[in-house]
Amino acid sequence: MADDNDPLSASRRLDSATKVARVRAAIDAMAACGNAVTVTGLARHARVSRRFIYDHPELRAEAEAQVARVAQRDGAALAATARVTTSSLRADLANTRAANQRLHTELATLRRRLGRLIGKDVLAEVAGDETAEIGAVLAPRVEHLEHRLFEVQEALAQRTEELEAARQINRELIERLNRRPSS
Repeated sequence: MADDNDPLSASRRLDSATKVARVRAAIDAMAACGNAVTVTGLARHARVSRRFIYDHPELRAEAEAQVARVAQRDGAALAATARVTTSSLRADLANTRAANQRLHTELATLRRRLGRLIGKDVLAEVAGDETAEIGAVLAPRVEHLEHRLFEVQEALAQRTEELEAARQINRELIERLNRRPSS
């Protein structure tokens, strides 16, 4: 057993007390700087081994308490400054979506307008002063083509409905055939 008056024991106690003081100072310094307090970082900062910290549970408890205090302080500060709620985020999202939709509509309008202006410029370049005459000649043709396009789209929609009905009948007939017992 070691003697309390033994110089080696006294030296070890002094060394241990010095290391404990360095670890406690490192905990405070790391927390003050806002650095994460981990065992590895603490050991490096205090210039001790990780085992030393693990062998002293009171030091680990102090480090964990400091981490909790910093987290609580930072969390309270963040909550006080942010005050972001789910409903405010949803409102921001709805406003952003509405603004986005308005911008898309405006962009589409501007593109159509630009297309018309470019078309008029190209037509003016090609036809020169005959633009008014060409416009008068082309207007009935454009109207006829738009009417024909509408008719073709209606016919296509009708045929699509008929095709879907035929497919449904075909599926029902195949189901009946599959349900029939094999002979």
